[in-house]
Amino acid sequence: MAGGERSVGSIMAIDPADLWVAADEDFQEWVLERAYADNPAQCPLSADEDDPTCSLIHFAQGSLEVVHDDLRRVLPPAQLKKAIDILRVVGIDDAFVVRRELVNYKKTCLNIQRCATQLDRDLRQLVTFFKGSDDERIDIDDERIYVHSDRHTALCDALGQCKGALGVMSDLRQFVKTVCCVSRHPAKATPEYLAGLPRSLKHLRKYVRCAGDTVASQRGRTAVNEVHEADGGDDGADFHRGEESGAAHLARAMDGFANLGWPPRIVSFVRKSLVAKGAVKALWMHSELIRGLTHLDEYLRLLRGCVTELEAMPNLVDVCASALSASRVEGVHGGDASILQRVSRACRVRKELNQLYGAVEALGDQTTWLRRIADVPTERLFVAGDADLRASTSMFIPSGFRVGDLFARQRAVCDGEFPRMMRVLRDEGWPTHLLGRLGAEKRTETNFKETTCRVCERGFSSLWVHRFICVACELNERFELGRCPYRESCASPFCPHANRCFVCDSWSCAECRLIRGDGEECLALAEDIDPDLTYLDWDRTLCTTRSGASPLKGTHAVDPDLLSMICSRPKGSVHIVTRNSYRDDIKTFMARAGLPDDIPVHTVKKHQSKAEVILEGNEGTILFVDDSVAEHMDERLMRSGVFRVLFGRALS
Repeated sequence: MAGGERSVGSIMAIDPADLWVAADEDFQEWVLERAYADNPAQCPLSADEDDPTCSLIHFAQGSLEVVHDDLRRVLPPAQLKKAIDILRVVGIDDAFVVRRELVNYKKTCLNIQRCATQLDRDLRQLVTFFKGSDDERIDIDDERIYVHSDRHTALCDALGQCKGALGVMSDLRQFVKTVCCVSRHPAKATPEYLAGLPRSLKHLRKYVRCAGDTVASQRGRTAVNEVHEADGGDDGADFHRGEESGAAHLARAMDGFANLGWPPRIVSFVRKSLVAKGAVKALWMHSELIRGLTHLDEYLRLLRGCVTELEAMPNLVDVCASALSASRVEGVHGGDASILQRVSRACRVRKELNQLYGAVEALGDQTTWLRRIADVPTERLFVAGDADLRASTSMFIPSGFRVGDLFARQRAVCDGEFPRMMRVLRDEGWPTHLLGRLGAEKRTETNFKETTCRVCERGFSSLWVHRFICVACELNERFELGRCPYRESCASPFCPHANRCFVCDSWSCAECRLIRGDGEECLALAEDIDPDLTYLDWDRTLCTTRSGASPLKGTHAVDPDLLSMICSRPKGSVHIVTRNSYRDDIKTFMARAGLPDDIPVHTVKKHQSKAEVILEGNEGTILFVDDSVAEHMDERLMRSGVFRVLFGRALS
């Protein structure tokens, strides 16, 4: 079965030249009933750009093509060319490029953040496990200090740098995610997070302040006051600093149409189309990205200044050497402060420096890429895909994206010591300094229920147990037994390439062709692989209905990103495959929701696999989207190379 021609704009029941000269009383009726005869729900005339309560959710968005399609339906060729040129001049073409890159960059940040969070946990476990095991004891005068071994020092350094970089990626993901979530409606307010910049960047703000406090404790001067002033202090000052509303971007976009002498009804149509189809939102996103970059650059400058100040302070090696030297000379001391105090200060400086090293490297790299996005790249930079959790990279990440290398270095340190920890646990058991914290028997008290391993039944701190299984038992379940460690009865597919459960680990794998994602993920994937056929589940996927209920009962909605994907695919290439028996109700609801009326609905029986419908007589690239993992586990789907998306709302 092959896809047909595009449905978008292919059926024209009226010549745009007739609309150009139509009377005002005829224009709206002709546009709705004749220009949009093939898809009346996508006619933008119902959009009210001045009413913030007007819902725009059923309109397709996300690409320049949907805006151009509106214009082709209504404007004669000469006027169409002028309109397209005006949109290009005001930056709408560029804004849609930026929008696409930001959506995919956001998902890249999510993948990196997930792997970095796991890396942080692994490093914290190693640092705690080997604490004091190889320390060197040094007695100076009447004081005793312990110097970490090179191995333990490397782990502490890796942990600090990982924490710094992870905080940066968390801030950047939240920033870009909020930029992507600005409203299509120009009358809506700027999101609070964006209005509150730079104070909203909480990790960056904390790093500068903590480093400043460290400097202040020894020198009495710091960059902390500088950042305090830069972010408005703590007095609740007005956050709103120069951000522009969607209304301002709409006005700017329409400036080019003001002096053309076009009929007001035509100008109004263009205005409504730019709002409904996301052009104003794309402009708004581009503007917020540029504004946010100024704050990121300022934080990068402040962080680098903190690094310079901290590097000028005595380091741990120098402090220990100085103390040893002074102790050998009778009556000579290393200063007013005790040796322990000076060592403690030096340790704090080292800790802060490692955190800042990670933050500066990550922020410096990411601001470079965000600036490339803001400058409108001429080639595709980011494509939403599956991250390699070990390397923190993806096949869709551009060359030179160095933050993945940063986490890879720390992962290498972690992987070098993790086998050693497991050997010690296997051969010697838990070390003495941890054994005292572990319960000899299963702890049943409410406070300890979640920190008791269900396998070995020992009590742990929260560092060592995750989802009712300790680290030792977890690794044994994953790598020795090859199964999900979190649920004994887990029936979800288990990725053999990374020893991860697709459901419990929220895992995606390009080699398995099974991806977890929401509507945005599906839209981006469809743009990337350009499937010949797309099969969508109905309940809890395309529609909010569940358990086979009729969509006409209750209040239900269609996922807006999946709607956009459907409208952008060739005619006849999208199918619905569902176990919902209300086939006629589904078709009625689809017509009301603005879905094309030519989408086939396949009803699958109780004991029938959806693979039978998806694979029957079909060739080429196929995309299958369903919220049930059981539907993706048919061996025929896995062998056939079908791209499968385990759907979930708001996963990115």
